[in-house]
Amino acid sequence: RARLDKARELGVDPYPIQANRTHTIDRVLDLFDNLAKAGEILTIVGRIRGLRKHGGLTFLQVEDEHAKMQVALKKDEIGQELYEQFHEIFDVGDFIQCEGTLFRTKTDEQTLMVTKYRMLTKALLPLPEKWHGLTDVETRSRKRYLDLLANPSVRHTFVLRSKLVQLIRQFFTDRDFMEVETPILQHQPGGATAKPFKTHHNALDMDLYLRVAPELFLKRLLVGGYERVFEIARCFRNEGIDHDHNPEFTQIEFYWAYANREDLMQLYEEFFPYILGELGLGLKIPVGDQEADFTPPYPRITMRELIKKYAKIDIEKFKDAQSLHKKAVKLGVEDIKPTDGKGKLIDEIYKTFARPKIMDPIFVIDHPVELSPLSKRKDDDPRYVDRMQLVCAGGNEMVNGWSELNDPIDQEERFREQEGLRSAGDEEAQRYDEDFIEALKTGMPPCAGVGMGIDRLIKTLTNSPNLKEVILFPTLRPEKPANESADEVKE
Repeated sequence: RARLDKARELGVDPYPIQANRTHTIDRVLDLFDNLAKAGEILTIVGRIRGLRKHGGLTFLQVEDEHAKMQVALKKDEIGQELYEQFHEIFDVGDFIQCEGTLFRTKTDEQTLMVTKYRMLTKALLPLPEKWHGLTDVETRSRKRYLDLLANPSVRHTFVLRSKLVQLIRQFFTDRDFMEVETPILQHQPGGATAKPFKTHHNALDMDLYLRVAPELFLKRLLVGGYERVFEIARCFRNEGIDHDHNPEFTQIEFYWAYANREDLMQLYEEFFPYILGELGLGLKIPVGDQEADFTPPYPRITMRELIKKYAKIDIEKFKDAQSLHKKAVKLGVEDIKPTDGKGKLIDEIYKTFARPKIMDPIFVIDHPVELSPLSKRKDDDPRYVDRMQLVCAGGNEMVNGWSELNDPIDQEERFREQEGLRSAGDEEAQRYDEDFIEALKTGMPPCAGVGMGIDRLIKTLTNSPNLKEVILFPTLRPEKPANESADEVKE
């Protein structure tokens, strides 16, 4: 603050409205010899990340988004007054504009010799010189701006994430899918088995829900005549937080008229080699001290077969939920209740015993109908649905898709079954959506659809142990209650 006051006393605006730049730092470094030979005067901007004073010569490390380079301030070059003024008002962490010419030092360091400088932003808190003891994921997530400044690898992760989203969009638009937007605020949540967040619209005096998935609105678009649609959607589920879950997350959902489950699986056998190739990652991805090989084709294995292999039981030998619940309790399955339906029990057994064992990508197929209230039943066995999940990397569910249910009578029955589960206490059960049933009665073509979590995908591709590592600002409990902070401000 003393340096800030000094700057203002000297007539220096510490927060000017405009900055000038002729070159980004990476551009300067790429063209360094040509620019130096031409004696061109250029201007760079950035944050001061290092400062060394040697009498009448000071070296700075200036960094912009793209790169970092050395800058030299010489008393004989800019004059004693400006040289001393620099040291009176600048600190590491401040943003600076530097104009000058290029040269190489005796140690061959590419350097900008400053002829003019200008303060762009005065920082009032010091930067972390080193990440001393600040390795806790939650602390780093809470102060992500410091995490990005201190850890170049973290910055790289989010650059990679941005590129991934661009590639996903390109992959689908290249295949004639149209990107659309659907409501986040909904009269009732639907499209996924999840507990929603509830909010209230004051002007309409009406409760609304944050969407748990865009599915039911995207399907309405197929009823309306579109054949290939997708949305990169922010979704919200009122669930626990762990290494694989955050209450708000990003996913892509797409729906494809006249396609089926097999078309989806073939599409994803194209998708992963394309994405990994464009990101320069290769087909073998590190997972802890192991690796997952994404070389297609990927095996197709039923959920029943996986449970047989790893839990040593055959789900078809249990005719009702009560008998399966008793067996699940004996097996030590957690997070189950006597009121749970058979589908949830099967899913929890699968998640406990089978899913963590899957490393190389496989398509888990043929899920019990109770698990998939929006999926079409298999023609040869109506107890199961025409569904697939791509699972890999120690049990990460990367892709979830199925042949979509377009029989309005069957869909209506399944919604009513879900309402029964909800009445019995299942807060994640889906709601009866009368308008969606009406849309299906208008006629929806046979189609297939997929949801894929982008957060979980980038977590896997970067071998990150925790979802918080790949979400810029994950949901965290406040360090202080909101009312406590407000009281402090008032004081």
